[in-house]
Amino acid sequence: MPSHQLKDRIDIIVPVFNEEEILPEFHRRLCALGLPLNIVYIDNCSSDNSVAIISSFTDVTLIRHDRNEGYGASLLDGIAGSSNDKIIIIDADCEYPPEAIPELVERLDSADVVYTSRFVDGKNTFMPYTKRLGNQIISRLFNILYHQQVTDLYTGCKGLRRNVIKGVDLKCKGFEHVLELGVKLAVKNIQIEEIGVDFTPRHTGVAKMQHLTETAKYFYLIFFYYFTLKSHA
Repeated sequence: MPSHQLKDRIDIIVPVFNEEEILPEFHRRLCALGLPLNIVYIDNCSSDNSVAIISSFTDVTLIRHDRNEGYGASLLDGIAGSSNDKIIIIDADCEYPPEAIPELVERLDSADVVYTSRFVDGKNTFMPYTKRLGNQIISRLFNILYHQQVTDLYTGCKGLRRNVIKGVDLKCKGFEHVLELGVKLAVKNIQIEEIGVDFTPRHTGVAKMQHLTETAKYFYLIFFYYFTLKSHA
């Protein structure tokens, strides 16, 4: 990465909920990148030792929720609690490698929004067929309605420039935040770009998303947004 870009700090927004087992490794790998990072952890009312572990890290910001407010609420608070131009959102469970961040940061020099994809370039063929098919259907429907070309809409690692969300009214506090963000960027005619990522299924903790419930919300909301937002684009 060009040296002149390293003076600009990069906001790293990390939602956390009961990740005590993996947090030390995740943070170590972040720090090993050698980039000027402004790391913001948002603890969504963890019941384990996540807060104590984050508090032991130096030069980070910790935002705490007194109750479980949801994944989207964590991201909104993290973005509001940071201030740099380049924003990286990444889960703390190491399923998405922190080592993908430098490429995201570099791509943000020429793109407004960049998602990592578990499926581009034929990566991660180990994923169960039903889960892969569900992701493909969700992403393809989004592409058809909003003229995008994403392969992994519900990725847990993405980068964006702060100016693209300026004035964007994001309200969703659960996992549906992912769809809301994608739709409201698309309505602004912002193209979402992608890079491939080596995905590693979590080996600690418990997955937070309830896939059937979230899929039902997705199909309701994507058409709700289409008929209420698209007409105003």
